[in-house]
Amino acid sequence: MAAKSFDKKSSKRKDSSDSKKRKYKKAGDASSSTAVPSNKKRALKAERQSHRKHATTVLSAKEIWNELRVKTNDKETNARLCAELHALLKGKFMEVAMQHDASRCVQGVLQFGTEAQRREVVVELCDGAGSSKKKANEKGGKGDINVAELCKIQYAHFVVLKMIKYSARDETCVKLIVKSLKKHMTKLAVHAVGARVVELLFATFPTKSTSPLKLELYGPQYALFASAVPPSDEKKSATPTLPTLAAFIASNPGKLEPTLSHLQTLLQKGLDKSLTGFAYFHSLLLEYTSIASPNDIRSFLTPALAEHSLHLLSTRAGTKVVCECIAYGTVKERKKMIKCLKGYTRSSLLHRDAYLAILRMCDVMDDTVLVNKMLLAELHANPNAEKAERDDGDKPSPILDLVQSETGSRLFLLLLVSKDEDDESGSNPGRDREQTKTAPRWQRYLDPYELTVLHRNPAVVENGETTPTSKKADETRRQELLVYLKDLLVEACINHTEEMMRSKPGSRILMEVCESFPSEELFASIIEACEDADAGEGEGDAGESSLSMLEDPVGHLTIKHMFISESKVNPESSEPSLARMFLCKFGKQLGDIASSNRGAFVLSALMQTGLKDDVKKALKSHTKNIAQLAKGSKDTKKLAGCGVLLDALKA
Repeated sequence: MAAKSFDKKSSKRKDSSDSKKRKYKKAGDASSSTAVPSNKKRALKAERQSHRKHATTVLSAKEIWNELRVKTNDKETNARLCAELHALLKGKFMEVAMQHDASRCVQGVLQFGTEAQRREVVVELCDGAGSSKKKANEKGGKGDINVAELCKIQYAHFVVLKMIKYSARDETCVKLIVKSLKKHMTKLAVHAVGARVVELLFATFPTKSTSPLKLELYGPQYALFASAVPPSDEKKSATPTLPTLAAFIASNPGKLEPTLSHLQTLLQKGLDKSLTGFAYFHSLLLEYTSIASPNDIRSFLTPALAEHSLHLLSTRAGTKVVCECIAYGTVKERKKMIKCLKGYTRSSLLHRDAYLAILRMCDVMDDTVLVNKMLLAELHANPNAEKAERDDGDKPSPILDLVQSETGSRLFLLLLVSKDEDDESGSNPGRDREQTKTAPRWQRYLDPYELTVLHRNPAVVENGETTPTSKKADETRRQELLVYLKDLLVEACINHTEEMMRSKPGSRILMEVCESFPSEELFASIIEACEDADAGEGEGDAGESSLSMLEDPVGHLTIKHMFISESKVNPESSEPSLARMFLCKFGKQLGDIASSNRGAFVLSALMQTGLKDDVKKALKSHTKNIAQLAKGSKDTKKLAGCGVLLDALKA
């Protein structure tokens, strides 16, 4: 007891001699065995460590590791030291890895050792666990030393992480590690320390190798009754794969309740331990949503994840889970989730996955005032762009980076296009014409995955009746939210017309803004962008060659689709006309424009408006030249655009 009391008192003191790092003495030094520590605290510590298993070996191993960790070592020195360390610890890797101060020695062998040395360590830790267990049972011990136990220890789990990281390309090591972790995944997946191992395991090893381990997370029903799906006829070389959880439940409806119960228990343990930052946990949550009913998501999942939404947005699977919770959650839970997203609207819209959560919240949240306050208000100021100024002294639009982003532009397109409007033009580049003719117009800007995430009219069952989770009409909600962004969008289109016309996402925004909020100022900026680009053709800002707007791969399509969109408007309408302004500005240059392939396509679209006769009159003297360009010659290729324009002139 005296020694313990002295230890507690001395622990509060700070000796100046301990401020410098002490180096290990070499094993060959004769004085090392007879050396006496400088104070009683160190003497007590040394005496305690001397009674541990493999004390002498660990002391020598730490001396070698202290030299091995030096970053300035060359490959030969590291190979020599690692060989010494491997020979010293051979047969003792499991016991040494369990010690908090010696675990780094085993990690050193895995990190700096050769492929053969790593394999020996992995074999001893995985296969040797069985022999260690037998010896422990014979001596009356617990006999629970195995790789799964290493995964749960704070310091020892780093050894398993190094095994996974440096042995991922060795099939033998991969099989051994996977085999040693079987029947332990359910506990490791919800363990505070073991979760790190599970995360790296699924991220590093191939899916084919880790699929048996993932089966354990879905419950005993899936692991016992799921059978491999044979490859299809088109992929004869493909190996059989296990069915998804949703496919398994579809073929075995009787296993639904036990599987849901198992997953709810497992997920609740993980949520209690704050494991929402791990990608494998996101995948597990997504698998649950694939088989759970909307009522299960509403009652169990949404309340549990409402305050952890931000952590889930880092992955594709987690984002889809958040979108499902937003779709089926109550008003109270949606408010909790939108508060978590406050301040992260811009970064989420620029993220490859997280933008879908912002879209979903704007798509189903009835309280549009709260949506503007928590999400949209952030878009009126861009801290990163406030310092940057344009050549004319004006600051760029705060949403310029968003409208030119594939993900950020989705929000504005969702609010600009009505969901009740059908797409009859079929003129969307990048989508099949047959699909765009029958699909609603707003869907032409989204890919199939986005459409599945943003499915319309989510509903739950209450008192035996199907009740939608949102009471407000989609069109009413869209118009209310668009009011908050109207001025911002129009200002961006006027001040950054040329940049948006040359950008695919920006051109989509510009076309929809022109259709929703046409104005002479906006059309004048488009004409000015075409004129400035045409005047500066041949030399860009950095001295590089640049094309005029009518020759730009994206710019000419932007103008073309604007003309096609205007062709649906009544020619006698009092609204401003982009086609009329274009003809007034470039009427004398139509012959030059028609001599290029892309320019001819633009003029053929211009003829679809109410100015067909005027265009014919302006091109009358150039018809012969257009016909020659359409046919081509030996030295020049025939221009398809001129052929289309020639047919329009003859019609």
